[in-house]
Amino acid sequence: MWPRSQFQKVDVLHHCLHRPHNVMQVDLEMSSSPLMNMPIEIIERILEILNAWGKLKARHLRVCKLFYQLVLPMIYRSPYLRATNFFAFVETISSKKRLGSYIKELDLSYIIQTGKNAFVAKLLKHSRGSLELFVAPQTSFGFGPLLALKHCHRLRVLDLRLVSETLNLEELFDSIRHLDELVHLSFPRSSVEITNFENIVWPPRLSFLRISGGISDEFFHRARIPSTITQLEFSHCPSITEAGFQFILSQVGENLRSLKVQYPMPKFNEGTLDRVFIFCPNLLVLEISVDYVSSTFFDDDTLVHVPYKRPLRTLYIDCSGMLGTSTRLEPIDLAIALNEDRLPMLKNIRCTAKLGWDPQSEYVSYIVDELDDRGGGLYIGY
Repeated sequence: MWPRSQFQKVDVLHHCLHRPHNVMQVDLEMSSSPLMNMPIEIIERILEILNAWGKLKARHLRVCKLFYQLVLPMIYRSPYLRATNFFAFVETISSKKRLGSYIKELDLSYIIQTGKNAFVAKLLKHSRGSLELFVAPQTSFGFGPLLALKHCHRLRVLDLRLVSETLNLEELFDSIRHLDELVHLSFPRSSVEITNFENIVWPPRLSFLRISGGISDEFFHRARIPSTITQLEFSHCPSITEAGFQFILSQVGENLRSLKVQYPMPKFNEGTLDRVFIFCPNLLVLEISVDYVSSTFFDDDTLVHVPYKRPLRTLYIDCSGMLGTSTRLEPIDLAIALNEDRLPMLKNIRCTAKLGWDPQSEYVSYIVDELDDRGGGLYIGY
């Protein structure tokens, strides 16, 4: 905890940097300020706080040499990239290569134009020594970026969920097989191509996997999900069937701490998710859509007894709003499950208003009171 005097220094420095005077005046004020007599570590920490607040701008590089050295890595650590500044940023990184060593996060989710593979590959190439998080753009992710990805050995998060063009999974796995620090992988939402399953090697520390797009049942039978996975998400997988889904859970279900199944899953049926608690007894977080459960979801048969308190703490309940789905789960089902201690650790529930639960009803009121006693709550959103 910082002493009060340090917070006062943050306020003074913030005021000095953001007054409506020119840079020369700031330079003079800073050079004569007692703040500049502080240890560099303190000044750096103050600047980091201001950067977290979004208050540091490129103009602050011109305040003084010390500020240039401290602020430059902060400015380039997680650049704010949009279509309007993307090309200029790539040109700057290409011409001043040392700037790439400051980049830790590249979020290209707002880059939607086509033909950007060469530019994306350049960014990955120049930031490969420091890059830890990468979100791919909304169009393609072709051979060039995949080749550059091989050398991003510090990468921890690879998010391809926005890629809309077909991606070759064999090439993707070839690119990430040696990324020993990778813990988070999100597959693209588009269709995927793969014929050779024999050469698939999963990154050794992968713990989060988001499955979407054209992944099929065959993929999970032949490219086994690693036991290191503790967080698993499914989103719009038109080819995965109920049998395929249950096979996946039979392989890694006991290791899972978080499972999220988002609508739509076209080949899922009513009741597909009913056995989730049987396959995954150690979940802390669960997200379901009532489209794929039945009225027995919270019954004794599905909430099978375990020799310890079931650890589930957070539950998200979604609904497509399709005819007949809003009555699949009634508040009385959940109220009874809470009352009979089938979910003893559950604290927070977030559900959609599409369920039609009346906040004033007896059973919803009971759920609210019970969760409040546990230090959590029920949240109904739109």
